[in-house]
Amino acid sequence: MNIYKLLAIAKRIRSPRLKLLGLWWFHTTGRRYLGIFIDPVLSCNLRCQMCYFSDPERRKELHGTFTEAQLEQLANALFHRALKLQIGCGAEPTLYRALPALIRLGRAHRVPFISVTTNGQLLDEQRLEELIEAGLDELTLSLHGTTQATYERLMQGASFERFQALLQALRTVGQRHPQFHVRVNYTMNADNKDEVALLPQLFEGVPVSVVQLRPIQCIGNTAYQDFSVAPLIEDYDRLFPPLVQALRQQGIQCLYPTKENLLVLSPIPQPNQQGKAPGKSREANMELALQDFSYCNLTPTLQWQEDFDATRDTFESYCRRHHRGRQILAQALGFKAKTSQTFLTKQLNYTIK
Repeated sequence: MNIYKLLAIAKRIRSPRLKLLGLWWFHTTGRRYLGIFIDPVLSCNLRCQMCYFSDPERRKELHGTFTEAQLEQLANALFHRALKLQIGCGAEPTLYRALPALIRLGRAHRVPFISVTTNGQLLDEQRLEELIEAGLDELTLSLHGTTQATYERLMQGASFERFQALLQALRTVGQRHPQFHVRVNYTMNADNKDEVALLPQLFEGVPVSVVQLRPIQCIGNTAYQDFSVAPLIEDYDRLFPPLVQALRQQGIQCLYPTKENLLVLSPIPQPNQQGKAPGKSREANMELALQDFSYCNLTPTLQWQEDFDATRDTFESYCRRHHRGRQILAQALGFKAKTSQTFLTKQLNYTIK
């Protein structure tokens, strides 16, 4: 299953009400619709400057590891409703020794799409082969620069030489496994924005299917403190269209924000016609509810919902207890319903080309 084709189809559906009604139908008919995002270990080998792992005080709070038994309980309770299993969300999953076993667990529960997000510094050809053989569909590489100086400055502890070796390993395994592909998440700021132009050259021959250009957001007391997106807006026409065209010529899909999306991140509220900062519209609340109902976040210290217990609950038993189907329908019909997920960053609607 190509998850990006599904994303493109969903983007064509303009009405959040219609999306919620579709989600309600998926829920009530027992179909898969969850995106499960899991950090099997709360640790990282790098201190990237735009990440909360660069904050010594925040790092003291980040600890914990799932046992394989705990992951099996979670899989039995939730994976049968998962459309996607995303391993690695706010930490580094390649530090988890049982990572291949977790991927095999997702495959055993027939999760259609399994992805790992990583900085890639601990991967080589042998480890890549092991993950792919376990059932990995996609490797998502987090990237903050395309030259050695910027890469190593913004990704403290990383080696650009190891990164280049990884790219060569990906070229090799990509030839053996044509179904496997790579996604690149490039986080843009005032200092690295111009280096996006080097992405097509850097990833030439690598089985990249998607590049996502992500504007910087504040996610804590990080070492890097320039969160202004004004430079991205000012250079938008110079940066984005040529890159999108170059990637398209290589058969690479590009996810990127519009200028309007970037304005959402502005620290100054944009006034409406009456000169007042606008509140959330009903449609915006519906979109947030859609995310809330379809995302399932799991870490060693976060169990999806506060009163969810994988030792006794299944997804169905929990949803019956909380009348989740009614909650989805209430949101679709415009009634206020409780939502529970907390998103650390603002969710943007990316243009897909």
